[in-house]
Amino acid sequence: MMRLVQSVALAVLLAVLLAVAAEALPAKSTAASPASPSRSSSPARPGSPGAAFGNAGKKAGLEIWRVENFAPVPYPKNDYGKFYSGDSYILLNTRENRGTFSWDIFFWLGKETSQDESGAAAILSVELDDALGGSPVQHREIQDHESKQFLDLFKSGVRYLPGGVSSGFHHVTINADSDKKLYQVKGKRNVRVRQVYADISSMNKGDCFILDTGKGDILVFVGAGAKRVEKIKATQAANMIRDQDHHGRAKVSIIDEFSPAIDVENFFKALGTGAPNKIPDESAGGDDADFEKQIDNTVVLYKVSDATGSLKVDKLAQKPLSQSELSTNDAFILDAGASGIYVWVGRKSTKDEKLESMKKGEKYLADNKYPSWTKIQRVVEGSEPAGFKQYFGDWRG
Repeated sequence: MMRLVQSVALAVLLAVLLAVAAEALPAKSTAASPASPSRSSSPARPGSPGAAFGNAGKKAGLEIWRVENFAPVPYPKNDYGKFYSGDSYILLNTRENRGTFSWDIFFWLGKETSQDESGAAAILSVELDDALGGSPVQHREIQDHESKQFLDLFKSGVRYLPGGVSSGFHHVTINADSDKKLYQVKGKRNVRVRQVYADISSMNKGDCFILDTGKGDILVFVGAGAKRVEKIKATQAANMIRDQDHHGRAKVSIIDEFSPAIDVENFFKALGTGAPNKIPDESAGGDDADFEKQIDNTVVLYKVSDATGSLKVDKLAQKPLSQSELSTNDAFILDAGASGIYVWVGRKSTKDEKLESMKKGEKYLADNKYPSWTKIQRVVEGSEPAGFKQYFGDWRG
């Protein structure tokens, strides 16, 4: 009799469980999000800080997003190093040391990006920063004036292309023949590759140039005054163009002082203009901006306050500096001259104060009539990079 009762009870319990499961399954299916497989089992709720970045920063390496309609969109890895002048990008570089992660967040602003997009990039960078606990170092990078730390992320150099999201990428062309593209390669250790007009007037004897014929050939023209290392970097950049734009199927050829006359002739024939004796002198290539060449040893620390509604900057000290001059409740600007400025934010600062820190830096640049592309880094107490610490003679920890 007891066994019969147990069997009946077990059957009833099983029926109840099956009914509950059947009732729950449709609701679960309805609530499922199409994006959920790429998120963690407990994704951030929509609208929460960092939700748009998924599981970013969980493993060492570089991740890039392009700002599209005020949201971060993952950038194809094959296109890393290729930037459109009309866009803004967010980059996260993650390092791991004995199980501990550290991060650098860069937001890159193209010289033709809109004010709305650049503002969105700054806000999204703060959201990503919050999702990673507030410890990353933030860097503002401006096209043509990127920091060495940024350029070091791309061993084959960076490449600038005209256009952007708002222009539909392909609606903006710099050359009359959209299949033919000429690039100028500048820099030795850190290379920048910019698209120029496919004309002899865009060239000079001191730089290397890459001509993508659009017909399966990529020609690297080495100027008479170019150094060997520049030739190597230009070849690496040409290989990057081959892989990114032609899926590795184009042929890369080098045209230099040792090339047969027919190869040189074929280069200018493909270019459609000019001849070797028509190439402008080396001086036509220009050089880095005077501001970047300055050797400026003046380092000044300022305390920042905006309690009255307007930015107030009070000079505290000049190099050599002491770590004790920083307060956990306040924000400070360290002006390192030609090396740019740091905005230091105390650990007890609010989210809004972190968000406003870059704006304070930009306001400081404007008030002091610094070039708009001057480097700005935002650092948080406890996560200061070595570049910041070097200005304090007694830094500990």
